Amino acid sequence: MGKEIWVEMDGDKSATVFSPRKGVVVHVFARPLEEQTVVVKLLPPARRFLPIPHRVTHIVLRYRSREKENLQRTFQRGHSYAEVLELKRKTALKSDSLSDGDVAHLGAASVFSWPKPTDAELNRMIGRSAPSSS
Repeated sequence: MGKEIWVEMDGDKSATVFSPRKGVVVHVFARPLEEQTVVVKLLPPARRFLPIPHRVTHIVLRYRSREKENLQRTFQRGHSYAEVLELKRKTALKSDSLSDGDVAHLGAASVFSWPKPTDAELNRMIGRSAPSSS
């Protein structure tokens, strides 16, 4: 908790898209075991217009497989990819689990360590050679 990240919504796979922004991990849910679910406070909050205009202060990053995608990967490899949910009930921050009524689906996002690595740094982290310029 307290780790800073950079969140970029995937415009192709998301119902709600907001500009990239910084976030801080504020809660990690203990359950369920097969996935990892964390709450991130957005700085500054995003704006969502449907169903009614409001600010999205907290989002939930849900990683479906702890072995393949997880928050630790963000800091080890510089990036990860997660399902993004809006946290509707802040009382969920005091719980070890999350119910469907606590969240609303927003889409998916690339998650980067803060500050966001450059493209060259990301390529080095994941073992790809940088594209050559001709």
